[in-house]
Amino acid sequence: MKNTESPVYIDSEIGELEEVIIHTPGQEIEVITPLTAEKLLYNDILPLSAVKKEYSILHDFLSLVAKTVEVKDVLLTLLDDSTARMNIIDSLCTTDVLKSRKDELSVMSSGELCRILISGFKNRKNTLSSFLSEEEFDYFPLPNLYFTRDSAMVFRDRFITGSMAYSVREPESHLMKQIIKKQYRLSDKNLLFDGTKASGAAGFVSHLQPQERITLEGGDFLVFSSSILIIGLSERTTSQAVDAVIENLVPVMNSAFRVYCVLLPKKRETIHLDMVFNIINKNEVLIYEPYITGEAQLKFIRIDVDIEGGKNIRIIKSLLDDLKESGYPLEPVYCGGNDVRLRQREQWLSGNNFFAFSPGKIIGYDCNEATLKALENAGYKILPAEKFISGGEKTADYNKLAVTIPGTDLARGGGGVRCMTLPVRRKHFDMENK
Repeated sequence: MKNTESPVYIDSEIGELEEVIIHTPGQEIEVITPLTAEKLLYNDILPLSAVKKEYSILHDFLSLVAKTVEVKDVLLTLLDDSTARMNIIDSLCTTDVLKSRKDELSVMSSGELCRILISGFKNRKNTLSSFLSEEEFDYFPLPNLYFTRDSAMVFRDRFITGSMAYSVREPESHLMKQIIKKQYRLSDKNLLFDGTKASGAAGFVSHLQPQERITLEGGDFLVFSSSILIIGLSERTTSQAVDAVIENLVPVMNSAFRVYCVLLPKKRETIHLDMVFNIINKNEVLIYEPYITGEAQLKFIRIDVDIEGGKNIRIIKSLLDDLKESGYPLEPVYCGGNDVRLRQREQWLSGNNFFAFSPGKIIGYDCNEATLKALENAGYKILPAEKFISGGEKTADYNKLAVTIPGTDLARGGGGVRCMTLPVRRKHFDMENK
């Protein structure tokens, strides 16, 4: 059943976008150096001025088609509330070093604390141990924060906080949990899966043992329909997380549902499912062909869950064929087109990582020219975002549209537009209507 009156609601990847959470990159990006890049999950150093210039075009376009909510704006409001402030400080002060600085954090102005929570809290170097420490920060900056997709997800009228695979990103899910609860007046009862409590798994889901670490990130979580999820098992998302989500869904759904799992290689270019498989229209998907239908096809698992929670789990030969046999025929559009070399290059540059803001209307990087040509061949009109921002074009005038933003520097961050957007509300879209 759909609950479109809920402040959060997602039942597809392509329903018309109504509200999205974003974060404009700031000074936290400049903590990335050749020495810290790997630790902070980057392969390259990003010039902040160039990144902000490219991101501003995405921001301005999204503001045309939906309500945009900036992480920093909500966080500032949160920190004005004494209870919320202490909840955030307590959740992030997990090390002995930070615990010793709680009083210092507690008396800061909201603006200063907000800056520190995003851009880092420097080591004071006031003890011999801290002086000898190679760490510059007691609390590390969050240069991955602008990938808002990973730290939270929405399915139907419930939200999920990510259980981040790497500790440098754990604060993001803690912040996003509080931001979503504040912005949409939700409580823990609205949580389908709380990744902030899932890392150790102790007491979270009864059948999981404390030594089992479960992780789940939003790049692996695709909402196909109100009763079908497609989840990547990757270096960032584990099978235990899928088990937990399914267990928690049973009493919420009150009906049968299905989960497809895609077993991804644990490689840099396939950190998340949306880097190789992305739903862009009711009858179209953007795919990295070698892994989805080609010579290096991945393993796919289908899990059917009945109303009482019983499961039928089996391997299927083809994800697209299985969906077609179920009444959902999807035509593939190939990331990088038909050229093997261009496929590899553009998949690396997040060419598969477009974001749908309406059925058949998507936005992604302009540097992936072969992918854009493939979309054009599939009937999509290719236009730069600036044409809509200036008022010269209107998205409503096109049935199939691929909007482009400059992305040469943003792509170096390892993600695309889907990574940088957390949709919290879309209009109901009936993928079930066959």
